[in-house]
Amino acid sequence: MNSDVYDPVQYKIGSVANWNAVAPSYHKNWAEKQIGPFKSTKELVRSANIRSNDTVLDLACGTGVVSKEVSHHLGKTGMLVGVDLSRVALSIAKSSISFPNSFFAEMDAENIGFCINFDKVVCQYALMFFPDVGKVLRSVKGIMEKDGKIAVAVHGTQEGVPYFSTIMNPILFHIPDIRPKGTPTSYRFGDPNDLFKEISNAGFSNIDIRKYTFQYNAGTFEEYWADYMTTTANSIRSKIEAHGKRMLAAIKKEAKIAASRFTKNDGSIEFPWDVLIATADN
Repeated sequence: MNSDVYDPVQYKIGSVANWNAVAPSYHKNWAEKQIGPFKSTKELVRSANIRSNDTVLDLACGTGVVSKEVSHHLGKTGMLVGVDLSRVALSIAKSSISFPNSFFAEMDAENIGFCINFDKVVCQYALMFFPDVGKVLRSVKGIMEKDGKIAVAVHGTQEGVPYFSTIMNPILFHIPDIRPKGTPTSYRFGDPNDLFKEISNAGFSNIDIRKYTFQYNAGTFEEYWADYMTTTANSIRSKIEAHGKRMLAAIKKEAKIAASRFTKNDGSIEFPWDVLIATADN
C-alpha cells in the first residue's frame, strides 16, 4: 500500500495502536485531572440534560472521564454504556467507574449496533477523528429515542488551539507529507458552521453550538515539547525522527519561537484552548 494515500482502514488500525500506547499517560496527565480542554467535561454532561432514569451512550468513551461524570447524574434505574476501539482505554474506564449499572464494550463507532435505544448520547473529542462522521451520526440517530438528545465536544480552530499548532505547524512546514492528505485532524470541526452542517445532514434538529475558551498551562517549553511528542505526535514521531537530528532541532527551534508569545514571566507556557460544544435533538 502507498503510505502517501489515506486509507481509512489503516488509519483506524494505527489509531487503535496509538491509543493503546498513550491511554495511560493521557488519562493520568490530562483527562483524569480535568485540566485544559477537559474542563469541558462537566459542561458537556450538563448540556446533555441527563435525567436519573436515562439510558446514556458515551461514544468513543476513551478512559471514561465523561462516563464517570455521567454516572453522577444517574439513579438506580439509569444505565450507562461506553464504547471505544481501544482496549487499554476501556480497561481504565471500567476500573475508574463504580456506578453498578454501567457497561463498556470494544466497538467501532462506524459499525455501531445495539438492541436498545438511548435517551442521551455524549461524545467528547472524538467526532473529528471518525473517518466517516456522517455514517456515525446517522447510526447513532437510529439507536436513539425519538425525544433523545446528543451532545458533542470538539476542539476549535488552529488559531484557537495553539497547543496543537505551535509544534504541528513547523512539522508540516518541514515535512508536509508527514500524513496522507485527507487524514482527519483535531481542527476538523473547529469552524462551527462545519460542525452544524455535519449534525444537520445526519437529520438532527434544534442544533445549538457554543464556544468555550479554557486555559492550559503546559509547563516549560521542554515539558511542553516532551508531552506533545509522546502524546499528540506519538503516531508520527518515528517519521519525524527519521529525518534526522538537524531537522528535529529546526522544528523544535521554530516551535519554541512560536510558543514565546504564550510564555509567562515564570517561564511556563499558558495556552488558550477553544472548545465547541454542540447539542441537538433526535
